[in-house]
Amino acid sequence: MGNYKNEDYLKREIMEQSRHLFIYGYDNPCRSQFLQKFENEYPLIVDSKKPVALYFDSLGIEENPLSKDDDSSFIKAITREYLSFTIASKILERTTESDSINLEKRLSRLINLINKSRNNNHPEIKTIDKLLKEAKRSRDFYYENYNNYHKTLGKNLSIDDISLPVLPLEMFVNKYKRAMNIDSYFAIIYDKKNLISNSSTKAINSLINGRINKDISVKIVVEPDAWGTYKDSNNKLVERVHDYGTVELDDSYKQYIKTLKR
Repeated sequence: MGNYKNEDYLKREIMEQSRHLFIYGYDNPCRSQFLQKFENEYPLIVDSKKPVALYFDSLGIEENPLSKDDDSSFIKAITREYLSFTIASKILERTTESDSINLEKRLSRLINLINKSRNNNHPEIKTIDKLLKEAKRSRDFYYENYNNYHKTLGKNLSIDDISLPVLPLEMFVNKYKRAMNIDSYFAIIYDKKNLISNSSTKAINSLINGRINKDISVKIVVEPDAWGTYKDSNNKLVERVHDYGTVELDDSYKQYIKTLKR
């Protein structure tokens, strides 16, 4: 599978506008290879005015075959926190890979702020590595409990098992950017390949409806008919032009429209 003919133009369209985007293209190796390059070309750098690319080929919790996904406040909370900790974990992973000095000092206020919301029966978080570890634990905890909930049809969630039960994503990113002196946004590039739960799709849509693109710009890369719903967690519709723009990687969207017309 070859490259796109207009890669430079597409890259600018995707990365150099803060608008949330739905990016339509066939799910193939060409698409993934093109998107994966962005992390190297838009790295996490301190004291920067350039956007930061975060590539995901998995972002939501998979559709569970055992039970129909529901809209309960419990499931909404699980998928919201899973999404927040997944994105925060990726940011912290990129932080630990950075060659920049004094990262612990830069992020000390953010770590102290997060400590205030931790479970008091867990040790204080003092380092970036420890924060990353706890963020991943929380992410995995919500993933496991989503599936356990459907298996047992009961609320078996015990947040006492994790140090960090919640992470307001917008606050985290805003404080992180200030600490690192990043005057741009994180581009969340979601290369959707697998079915995800309806509640996870809605949680992602809630980011798009949140008007947070100065800090977090969501770029959904998907085949035109493969996004399960355009409603958010409050069942409010995300609307083209008003809430997001579109980019076409290939002729998939045109072919989709032709099929609808037929």
